[in-house]
Amino acid sequence: MDTPTENRVLIDTGGLVVTDDGRRVLVIDRGTGGLTVLAFVLGVLTVVVAGFGLVALIAGTPSRALGGVFVAVGAALAVATFLAVRRIRRYRSRPLHECRPAAVLDRKLELFSYRGGALVQLDQVRFARKFQVGSSSPKLVALTPGGTQVLKRGNPFDGGLGNIDEVLNAVVRDQ
Repeated sequence: MDTPTENRVLIDTGGLVVTDDGRRVLVIDRGTGGLTVLAFVLGVLTVVVAGFGLVALIAGTPSRALGGVFVAVGAALAVATFLAVRRIRRYRSRPLHECRPAAVLDRKLELFSYRGGALVQLDQVRFARKFQVGSSSPKLVALTPGGTQVLKRGNPFDGGLGNIDEVLNAVVRDQ
């Protein structure tokens, strides 16, 4: 009987982790992409609203009462930002076995599988970065005979993709 080996982290970009246990390579999405965007937007709103409120309080223009309201709203936004960042940290500190893999590369069976998709022979898969409309970050895709499968949409606030495509292509090449 095979004894399970420890998962070795090949690459960790924050929101995406690639692990190797000898037999399988797992691409794990920690699911923090939307939260990181939310935290960024809330942070920017906090600075703008609270800053306007402080200026209005100090200058008395248009009124100190309006400045106080803006400072209070800014404080509420700061609390929401703090809670979003705390949840991101909690997601990133979860053990990897609790996260659902976005893709699995099985060396023993020589198969590639992805969330919600079919099994494909490992030698028929390539990984690449592709342009995303409306984003400055690329997405990670698996190029299979059945088409292009999106594994993770890149996000600059979530650590990006790093060189995950190169690492996965090396795994496929060396199998």
